[in-house]
Amino acid sequence: MDNKKINRYFSTQLPTHMAKTTLSLLIILLSLNLNAQKVTDSVQNNRRPKIGLVLSGGGAKGFAHIGVLKVLEELNMPIDYISGTSMGSIIGAFYAMGYSATDIEKLVLNQDWEELLSDKVSRKYIHVKDKVNLDRYVVSFPIKPKGIRIPAGIVQGQNIINLFEQSTIEFHNQTDFRKFPIPFVCIATDLETGDAVVLDKGNISQALRASMAIPTVFTPVEIDGKLLADGGMINNFPVEEVIKMGADIVIGVDVQTGPRDKSELNSIEDIINQAVSLMAKKEFEKNRKYCDIYIKPNIKKYSIADFEKADSLIHLGETEARSQVELLKAVIQKHQLIKTQNQNYPVVTDSSQFFIDQIQINGLKHVRKSTMLGKLDIEIRNWISIKDIKKGINRAYGSKYFDKINYQLIGDTEKTLVIDVKERRSNRFNVGMHYDDDNKASVLLNTTFQNKIQDGSSLSLDLKLSENPRFTATYNLDNGLKPGYQFKLDINDSEVFAFEDGEKIGSFDLKYLKLDANLHSTFRESYSMGIGGKMEVYRVSTNIVQPNIDASEEDYYFTYYAFINMDSHERGYYPKKGFSLYGEYKLITNNGSTLDGNSKPGSVAYLKAQKAISFSPRLTIYPKFFGRVVWGRAIPEVFQTYTGGQDQTNYFDIQVPFVGLRRMELASSNSFIFRSDVQFELFKNNYLILKPNIGKVVEDINSALTKGRWIKGIGLTYSYNSLVGPMEVTFSLSDVETKVRGFINLGYWF
Repeated sequence: MDNKKINRYFSTQLPTHMAKTTLSLLIILLSLNLNAQKVTDSVQNNRRPKIGLVLSGGGAKGFAHIGVLKVLEELNMPIDYISGTSMGSIIGAFYAMGYSATDIEKLVLNQDWEELLSDKVSRKYIHVKDKVNLDRYVVSFPIKPKGIRIPAGIVQGQNIINLFEQSTIEFHNQTDFRKFPIPFVCIATDLETGDAVVLDKGNISQALRASMAIPTVFTPVEIDGKLLADGGMINNFPVEEVIKMGADIVIGVDVQTGPRDKSELNSIEDIINQAVSLMAKKEFEKNRKYCDIYIKPNIKKYSIADFEKADSLIHLGETEARSQVELLKAVIQKHQLIKTQNQNYPVVTDSSQFFIDQIQINGLKHVRKSTMLGKLDIEIRNWISIKDIKKGINRAYGSKYFDKINYQLIGDTEKTLVIDVKERRSNRFNVGMHYDDDNKASVLLNTTFQNKIQDGSSLSLDLKLSENPRFTATYNLDNGLKPGYQFKLDINDSEVFAFEDGEKIGSFDLKYLKLDANLHSTFRESYSMGIGGKMEVYRVSTNIVQPNIDASEEDYYFTYYAFINMDSHERGYYPKKGFSLYGEYKLITNNGSTLDGNSKPGSVAYLKAQKAISFSPRLTIYPKFFGRVVWGRAIPEVFQTYTGGQDQTNYFDIQVPFVGLRRMELASSNSFIFRSDVQFELFKNNYLILKPNIGKVVEDINSALTKGRWIKGIGLTYSYNSLVGPMEVTFSLSDVETKVRGFINLGYWF
């Protein structure tokens, strides 16, 4: 039987259970003659046949490659060359550098793939002023010179490149992949020409990121002037590449699903997968014929996005490889194959330390180097852990000054930390959507400009379209510990109600305009404090004319304030750990020094403190305190304290939330509210939250202990934390009135 017939026989006839049948034994005997001419040439050249390993792309299904590698290691099968595409390139590169199959398995199983395959950076690395903006928008688009554009990909890949860079540190100095312990190449696609590009030199992290850049999902990567994306579009099974490298015997592991019939094309994921399969079909059929041992795990029921099923996929890869153990053993015995290289890569962990001699930053044009160095917070001529380097990278990325940040450690004993950045020069257009029973439907349109007037600055414009419209313009410059500044214009038009004994007795149209300027300093990303001043203009009009109430009145005030803001919650909604605090003291005047002819200004103090305490992965207790105190003579009505409403409906700084009361239902000078939410996650992103609270409203702060009104209330909320924000239904009651009230909130608050 000649080579072509043997290869054709293997490609079409090998059953998974051949080790248990007579036919299997016949196939094994025939296999001993595979690639006879190449093996003969090897013997004549006094060398053993070279083994090439090919790993196909397939998204999450590529985890099955790990199971195959585990079996090859057990058999001590030597691997001389590796080629791969997409996920196959990632698994293959790690193995080529010296990771064992077990090392790769641990790496894969220990990842949070939902976070890894996104650009989300931990909330603790986001500047405290920006945390409130993290969860406001449903969609976001870059603004280019020619207008608003859909981005080149949903994900920039910052988190995945961070993983690659840490995992390949020992090879940051090696730019020739063919000089890895096992020579390695991977495949990408040139988006300009449509040609397959063989990547065998350069930055290994960038090469892997390019090879896996699924179009529309991940942004493409520019390498040597070429715009590269997932190699699976052109060559998803690069067998010829290991043959060109010198392989005599090829082991091919195929985790592709292959083209599906129309009845199976039911989602965007299916369509993308089908398009990739069709484009690479002809190249695959040609490469398939060159395989001497073809391993195709039975993973058809899995999708390219099943990253959370890694353990099952690894097991199926191992199962299929074991079904061909007799064939693999026969090849090893016939050619007396002996594995000489060991998989002993020194796995780099967060605690691994390197001596950093200097820091080199490439790509800065508008962001100051001092700003970048301040975010990194790395002391040179010192031993620095990988954890500290990652923290610095995350702080810099969380600043929103950059679209991408890569790093490498170059050098032998003393390392140079080389940082390559791509500044975020495209501004953003953001859209938020929300509904609640107080404001009804509303849409938020936001435009954010980075470095527009001054390097390191941001200009944000908010327009809220609803029954209660609002416009806010904010210009901000942060300098870390050195004082930065902020200018803000806020215009609001809202309907508010007056209540008596639980009944509405009046409706008012409250308009205000505020001009605000402050100086502030930031301690890390979670703590900020500052001082400032405002000019505030209020106009109150009655919508329903009542006896002894003026139809309209307008006044302006000059106020001075000091504030402290702390927020270390790991997420904005439904946190399980962290602490937040906002405190403010404000002096109110109407001429710069006095209030309504009195010799002193009025004063307002406000404090909000919350701490999430996790008792188990599902159960979190979330105690809270809200307090607002007003003192001084002739304090205007617009600065009094109004108690009632859900947490996030704090559209005015005069409101103190209270579950069981309607928004701003009780008016008083002072209010103190204690609350402790009991938050239970029923299953992923679905929460049941009990919200008991108790408080006291007081007119005269001096008699707060002996006078005032105690109030009690409780609420029960069911919430689904969706992609577009919380979907909540709350039922509550209080001792002010015994009626149970419902409240619906849909989407992110803004």
